[in-house]
Amino acid sequence: MNAADSPTPAITMLRLLGGYQISQALFVAARAGLADQLLDGPIPLAELATATGLRPGPLARIVHALAGEGVFALDAGTGLVRLGPLGRTLASGLPESVRNIALMWMDSHYRAFGELWGTAETGRPAAEIAFGEPLFDWIGQDPARVRAFSAAMTDFARAIRHHSLDAVELDGARTVVDVGGADGTVLAVLAERYPHLRGTVFDLPHVVTAAPEVLRAHGVDDRITTAGGDFFVEVPPADSYLACFILHDWSDEKAGLILGNIHRAADATDARLILVETVLDEGAAPEVASLLDLTMLGVLTGRERTRPEWRDLLAASGFRLDRIRTTPGPMCVIEATRVP
Repeated sequence: MNAADSPTPAITMLRLLGGYQISQALFVAARAGLADQLLDGPIPLAELATATGLRPGPLARIVHALAGEGVFALDAGTGLVRLGPLGRTLASGLPESVRNIALMWMDSHYRAFGELWGTAETGRPAAEIAFGEPLFDWIGQDPARVRAFSAAMTDFARAIRHHSLDAVELDGARTVVDVGGADGTVLAVLAERYPHLRGTVFDLPHVVTAAPEVLRAHGVDDRITTAGGDFFVEVPPADSYLACFILHDWSDEKAGLILGNIHRAADATDARLILVETVLDEGAAPEVASLLDLTMLGVLTGRERTRPEWRDLLAASGFRLDRIRTTPGPMCVIEATRVP
């Protein structure tokens, strides 16, 4: 593309401003299960509309818009719709799927970000303004939202944290508590890799109820148990602790409470702490960390942190930052040791 073919700054900005339309079109595609219908090959648009209960006219326009983003491809001559390069990410259950994230974000994050101006003015999370209460309180009131959130976090573990879990080393660990472990997917995967490992998936009581089934499916339920509780109050004892994408949800004060409880509960003087988090301006996809930081601004009180900020946060709660390992994805593995 030569300079004459390049879009003007105004056109580029219009595309950015229209991002909300694309996100809503992706939500429709995810909710309708369009990608699931197309996994076995292209089908006529009219047949796709019938299968999903959508009207052919609006569906054609949505598919056409998403074809420009590489999600679908629409043959104007034959009317056949097929998956584009990104299409499989909206199909159910595939390793690269983020369908549950699309469904959950449109129910929660999209509504919240309509109040981002209020956040800029007051400092209150946009979600709190939109829902009248903190996001996790709002989610916890509805079992369907809890299930949707857990499913989205499972997708997140596969899509975003996949490479980082490969970088987690637990060779010297005997017992591990996964703090905020949700449905247990992360610890289940790690327990498969480390046959000697025993541990506990720890999360809120209404969240951790999904974990036993996951642990059984992975064949580790004889070594990995579950416990319900509040990590702002206490956590179970262990010689190693894992927290995947948990501390970024919270302010330094709240994150310090979690770290302090881990420090007190540890039954080893030099207990290990492993965090899977982003580190601003580091890693293979720093732009993802920046977008997640904006997400935290809008929906919670937390933030993504720089290397010095992680070091200071850990030190304030009695942990020494040992190293930060980058991965092929946006996440980093932060390793720390408890200081008596």
